[in-house]
Amino acid sequence: MRKKLLGALDDRLANLCTLFIVIITVWAVFTRYMLNSPILWVEEILLAAYIWAIMLGAAAAMKRRKHISIDVFFTMLPPKAQRYAQLMNDAISIVVLVVFGWLGLELAMESGGKITPILGVSYIYLNLAIPVGSFWMAIYLVIHMINDMRKQAEGENK
Repeated sequence: MRKKLLGALDDRLANLCTLFIVIITVWAVFTRYMLNSPILWVEEILLAAYIWAIMLGAAAAMKRRKHISIDVFFTMLPPKAQRYAQLMNDAISIVVLVVFGWLGLELAMESGGKITPILGVSYIYLNLAIPVGSFWMAIYLVIHMINDMRKQAEGENK
């Protein structure tokens, strides 16, 4: 049960952020045009929700290997070379994601004193989405690499 919940945590959080975006947007449009009373803090809330939805959604896509890729050259390779190319691609992606996550963490820590103008919320909560999403994607890639290497080892032992 716990493994199933944690395995779907990124999906659930990304879906909640998206649902929240839709609800707040509809409410904001309603109050602005029907009640002639716009909500002042909508932009700040939606910005945070979009950032988190994007980073959590990217992690959920990484879990399924559903990121967009151009595989025209990849498919031309023989199967064994494809496996090695996939491992190399994953390794490079992990390095890029860890660097991106580290820089995002530095950004978040440096933005602790900066607050949103209307709600007065620290930008650290917005910027933490970058390292959380990046490290989550890197973890999924490590899992993919381990699984791919296991499959490759099993295939060679047969």
